[in-house]
Amino acid sequence: MKRRVLIVDDVEDIRQMLRFMVEREGHTIVAEATNGIEAVEKYREHRPDVTIMDIDMPLMTGVEAAREIRDMGGSARIVFCSGGLSKFETPPQELRSEGSTFLRKPFLPAQLYQALAA
Repeated sequence: MKRRVLIVDDVEDIRQMLRFMVEREGHTIVAEATNGIEAVEKYREHRPDVTIMDIDMPLMTGVEAAREIRDMGGSARIVFCSGGLSKFETPPQELRSEGSTFLRKPFLPAQLYQALAA
């Protein structure tokens, strides 16, 4: 099943890499955001099937953004991504739900594809 995807990461190279991998599998990128504040705005505007969300970002973290997105209701699917220096080993318990996934950077394309297909 092809998904509509929102990509959220403060590093442009990471967003480009994710865009390449997601589009390669035939999914559609509906928007990109560089921080949690933009993520919430873009989510509200586009209501993607899946949001690929970095955790450590300026202005508002991915965890804070995910809380706001979850508060909008619905079944927001979030693939959390985090680098080795993140203070979050895994997303906080209240953000772990059916359809959410956690990937540690660097991850293999197959891991992302599996998360998108879930």
